[in-house]
Amino acid sequence: MSKRFDSKKLFYIFAALLIILFITFLTKIPREKSTLKKAIVSFDTSAVERIRIKPRFQDGGEFGFFRENGEWKIKQGNIVSRPREGAVANILNDLITIKPSALVAVSEEKWKDYYVDDSLGIRIIAENRKGKKLADVVIGRFSYKPVNNPYGGYGGGSVDGTSYIRQYDDKAVYSVNGFLTFSFSGGFDDWRDKTLIHAASNEITKISFTFPADSSYVLEKKDKTWYIGETPADSAKTSDYLGDLIYANGEKFADGFKPDLQPLYKIVIEGNNLLSITVKCWKENDGSFILNSSLNPDSYFESKADGVISHILKPASHFRNAPRR
Repeated sequence: MSKRFDSKKLFYIFAALLIILFITFLTKIPREKSTLKKAIVSFDTSAVERIRIKPRFQDGGEFGFFRENGEWKIKQGNIVSRPREGAVANILNDLITIKPSALVAVSEEKWKDYYVDDSLGIRIIAENRKGKKLADVVIGRFSYKPVNNPYGGYGGGSVDGTSYIRQYDDKAVYSVNGFLTFSFSGGFDDWRDKTLIHAASNEITKISFTFPADSSYVLEKKDKTWYIGETPADSAKTSDYLGDLIYANGEKFADGFKPDLQPLYKIVIEGNNLLSITVKCWKENDGSFILNSSLNPDSYFESKADGVISHILKPASHFRNAPRR
């Protein structure tokens, strides 16, 4: 009798413990989820006057964006340049839309695992006019995550991923779905404007080439046909050339270059609804070239002979139709 009583008593105790455990699970998990931040940072983007980025050590030193006379500029040391198009707007939008998916660590010892320490992470600081920090975060490593997608590429899959982030004054590390790490990667030159030529091919009607001696010529569109002087140009070669020309970018910045001579070559692009674009070219002693564009007048770019200059600077013979045999 006592054994049956003890067994029944143990059964009720065990059942009660299960009920308590179940209730605890139901109440604790929502409470833990509710403590996850809805956003990493929140601020008025219109109040931002300066943005400082401390990239990973392999990407060089700190650089920053600042607003001057209503325009954003980028600076590192004594070098001041124009940022690439949309750079600042993208930075601010990316910051205020960061939504953590999970809390992955709460101790400083774990920072190196997620690359959110001072040496491995990318630190971004946004400040207002008075220097008050509106955001200060460290973005860490990225982890690839394969996704089964029947509409994906080779093998029927695609790639997703997770980035990691923490607020600079907080020990907590959060995961974020997506490619946030890549949005902030790169050094000073990667964020600068490299524009040489930007135009619509159907708006261009005239391109003047200045070469040494008497090799200069004009490529001009007349009644939908391109000509060199009075001679029709090769239509296929002209079309290919315009395709390379309209979105030409510089390759490597030549910040130390100071022109003391007139350019050896020059390209002037004119057209309908198009401001004239001038690209000047200097030749260096080592055979390389230095380029400068009226669209980006404060920047000079280095080009090897087979680099961007080979795509935008062509002799007249390139456009002439091959003689019939």
